[in-house]
Amino acid sequence: DKFRLKYIGSVNEWSDVQSTKFSKKTEAELVHRAAVRSIDEVIAKLQKKYEPFRTKTPLFTTEPEITAHIGMKEDVEEGDRFEVLEKNMDPETGKVTYKRVSTIKAEKGKIWDNRYAADEEQAENAEQGEGTVQTINATTFSGGNKNIYPGMLIRQIN
Repeated sequence: DKFRLKYIGSVNEWSDVQSTKFSKKTEAELVHRAAVRSIDEVIAKLQKKYEPFRTKTPLFTTEPEITAHIGMKEDVEEGDRFEVLEKNMDPETGKVTYKRVSTIKAEKGKIWDNRYAADEEQAENAEQGEGTVQTINATTFSGGNKNIYPGMLIRQIN
């Protein structure tokens, strides 16, 4: 009686389980990693497909680069566009609204791999000579303007 839910839609996803001969992890640990990642991928698909699920996250830095703690877990890809939102509150009603002040775009090669256990997987792959360990801890964006500042919300628009 306190609130109502509305069905919006559904998506499906699956994830490969890495072979134990390519990893020092047990089969149970690899299955756990695949399960968590598939859940994250389903959430990312919902975010892209349905507006109410769209990721909203604060900007982390705006100088020298525009960054946010969002990345591959949320299915951010090169060229994805985000709107930068400024919070406004009507002093009379106390109602909060958000106004778009700019748009930004995810930069190629600067998308954070924040998926579950990505650091462990990268270390394993680096040991086998297949890749490197990522050193970034936020996704970098291009665009924007002088009127944006850390803490403003960004929301994906494509």
